[in-house]
Amino acid sequence: MKQRDPSAGYKSVGITVITSALGIINWFELRGLLLVLLTFFGVKRDSWQGIDNFSFLLMGVAWLAYVFYCQYDLKKKAEAGQVLQASAMLLAIQLGLLFVCNFLSHVLLGVPFEAHMMLFLIVEGALTLLLGWFAISAARRRALR
Repeated sequence: MKQRDPSAGYKSVGITVITSALGIINWFELRGLLLVLLTFFGVKRDSWQGIDNFSFLLMGVAWLAYVFYCQYDLKKKAEAGQVLQASAMLLAIQLGLLFVCNFLSHVLLGVPFEAHMMLFLIVEGALTLLLGWFAISAARRRALR
């Protein structure tokens, strides 16, 4: 199969490295949120180990599938000249997930928000909105052409 743009592979791999690193952070935050939910709903502590092991495995497989999907999708978008729009949307989704996990963990446990945590939440939320707005507006401009 001929590759139209040889640099598309390099671009997609570079951005995939960034999204996969953020995906690992999301993986651990989701795992932490799961433990918070187990605490909040009063699940017996004897069950935690099995639930944690199964969720760790399941989220690991989901993360690996996500990395493969990102590399494939970003390569296609790089060949079409839409890599910024696609990477902005992927990062917005990941940052939004990180925001929701951090926010819910604090709210469900009733832990007061410290200044640095509040700053992280504001930055995550603002970047989610900014990157999502950029990706959606770029898609609309491209569709109107």
